Amino acid sequence: MDTTMNITNPDLRPAPSGARQAPHAIRPDVLPRGLFVAELLARRLPHIARDAFRGDCGPVRLSRLGTPVLVRSDPEGDEVEAFLRVPGGEIALLDAGHGHVRVEAAGESMRAATRVAAALRAALASEKPAVERVSIAFWMRGEWGGDVRHREIDAESFEEIAGNYSAAVREALERLIARQAPDRGRLILWRGDPGTGKSHALRALVRAWTPWCSAHFIIDPEELLGGSGAYMLDVLTWDGADEDRWRLLILEDAGELIAADARAMTGRALSRLLNVTDGLLGQGTRTMLLITTNEPVGRLHPATRRPGRCLADVEFTPLARDEANAWLSARGHERRVEGPTSLAELFCGAGERPVEARWAAPAFGFARALAEDGR
Repeated sequence: MDTTMNITNPDLRPAPSGARQAPHAIRPDVLPRGLFVAELLARRLPHIARDAFRGDCGPVRLSRLGTPVLVRSDPEGDEVEAFLRVPGGEIALLDAGHGHVRVEAAGESMRAATRVAAALRAALASEKPAVERVSIAFWMRGEWGGDVRHREIDAESFEEIAGNYSAAVREALERLIARQAPDRGRLILWRGDPGTGKSHALRALVRAWTPWCSAHFIIDPEELLGGSGAYMLDVLTWDGADEDRWRLLILEDAGELIAADARAMTGRALSRLLNVTDGLLGQGTRTMLLITTNEPVGRLHPATRRPGRCLADVEFTPLARDEANAWLSARGHERRVEGPTSLAELFCGAGERPVEARWAAPAFGFARALAEDGR
């Protein structure tokens, strides 16, 4: 099939002989979207319906839905981008990877575009993940804004890990997990020394909030808060299937962005963060921010902990001596400690890998879930 038959403008003429050529060829990774936009404009399809859901779109399944014009996939077949024509005159662009599909359908009316998007969801959507697995959107800065990838990772319930925390921390986490939506404040601070279980609790929180809140892990928080505004707007306005749900933006080990001297260190990063929590940027977006840090409370900017802005401020502390010894005894270990002990030290002393090391990547503790999930 001639893939240019519907996007050629008859008024265009070939460049004259000897004319200077463009220095770079068209990149293959932008061809599906380029063809989609070109045909959309050429055929004057003014309405676009978007959707996102769990599923996959292999070549065989695509051929049953319409006429694939261009399908681009990686060598492993984990990521697929396809432009296809749908019976009825509509066109669609699909971007799939790691168990998630994003759809853009264009038609002469919104009803037609919505019908195509709904048909694609019905044909490509898969079942919800098992309760012990949670879906996370991982964001990074792309060439033109934000780039998102979805993965599913294992997550224990908080009831299963509650014994890993001191009484005060456990009570604070239980109050936070029990919430269904924030009534005031949209900033959550988790602070404490490495090895106190912040990343493990983070998974449990995401699992508990899954029915009403989607999780978005920001791989490069300094770029989100201090870089291009397009990246921030993409994160705040992307809804996929989450239009009616809250979203939780997770910035792990981002204490330097909210330090007392953050304004001097990172320019507009702190101001943008505060604007998302209770300023114009965050208005109408149902967005919360969760920041984890190893910084002591005295080094944090007071504006981040202001009542009405801060939904929860949880300090993760080592287990007291009696709590630590009870933890060891419950697991059948004879070893005893003489003072406060972190969770990581307890796991190491019990012959197990520490929680933080188990889930933490070299730079991003929560993101090591990607590597473990792929084993």
